[in-house]
Amino acid sequence: MTLSQTFPTLTTPGTGRTAVQITSGDAFCYPLYYFISSITRDARYLVYHRSDGKTVQLHRVELATGKTAQLTSASATETQWHPWCVPAGVGVLDHRSVLNEATGEVIYFDGNSVEAVDVETLERRDLFELPADRVAIGQNCCSPDGPWFFYIHHDAELHKQIYGDPAEGRRGGYSYPRHLSRNTKLAAFNLMTGEHRTVVALNSPIHHVQPYGDRMLVFSSLAVERAILVTDYDGGWYTHLRTQGEDGGTTCHYCVTDRGIFFEAHSADGLVAGVLDPVSKKPVEQLLPPTIRGGAPHVGADGSGRRFFMECADKERGHVVLFVKSLGGKSGVEFEYLFEDWPTVGEGQKSHFHPRVTPDGEHLIITAGDPTTRTNHVHLVDIHDLPETRFVLS
Repeated sequence: MTLSQTFPTLTTPGTGRTAVQITSGDAFCYPLYYFISSITRDARYLVYHRSDGKTVQLHRVELATGKTAQLTSASATETQWHPWCVPAGVGVLDHRSVLNEATGEVIYFDGNSVEAVDVETLERRDLFELPADRVAIGQNCCSPDGPWFFYIHHDAELHKQIYGDPAEGRRGGYSYPRHLSRNTKLAAFNLMTGEHRTVVALNSPIHHVQPYGDRMLVFSSLAVERAILVTDYDGGWYTHLRTQGEDGGTTCHYCVTDRGIFFEAHSADGLVAGVLDPVSKKPVEQLLPPTIRGGAPHVGADGSGRRFFMECADKERGHVVLFVKSLGGKSGVEFEYLFEDWPTVGEGQKSHFHPRVTPDGEHLIITAGDPTTRTNHVHLVDIHDLPETRFVLS
């Protein structure tokens, strides 16, 4: 992956690693939600949101030249991802767009209008219209081979009852009356034939969906079960791959990789790092040290499954990302700090690092603060020297 020399370089706090700042300016810039890729399959472009408080639109940056272009001109008035983020202005529905790596298109919601734009040519096309009484609520995905777009939608009025009217602003916390949800749908749309169908219908909001292999999907987090849930493209059923532990601890975020599903979980004793063996379906997990707590933890995403990262809060070092060197051994989790106390600005999803490894395995994509503008921007942290994580699966 070639990076332009015009991008400013810096060193990471506490560890001195080289980092490259990809976006800049007086606006919050952040990739697509990190469960899916933001970089085109040819590694030419990185797709990102740009939110300046008045509008949120998708942009691309050509990594070899640093040249940028605006991809969307959406005009939806209610774009905030409720309840997990903050207002973003008029534009695309925040955090719900998808890069189809196989076709080079980005699929996005302009309100209830679902559209696609070619990242290279900027050619736009209409896909379908979501009914007026429904609202797209989750983070979505495409099938790895390209034909299928999977997305989550919910009854619009019930959504307001659960999370509050958007006009009233953001409410904090996780304890919303999500049990009020009825007939939430995980749906499939075929981008080639126009076929449209429901995969799973549930009486609970669904927050994320991502592809698992060639014919499976994993999704989360039900009102009564924050577990690793799986179905297939045909749907009509789902089951658990990792459910609640004996101490009541549950998973939160999980990322699909070629070596299994990486996840973090909360237990009575603290934060847990884990990997689910795709063959045995048996999770291997270990408790992180007591200095590492909460802080909206996010397990990192490495599609190859070679390296395990964790975003979390450290009592002494602040907002950090860990590289897990060994998981499952008798000596416990072995790790090092990739960087220490790198501040982000604001709150909600725009203020998380959301670490994801680039397709070539050379860098970690994160969203971190720029002190000159007091906004967050896309950075690439150099990780070329890190070995593979050692997983002790038996």
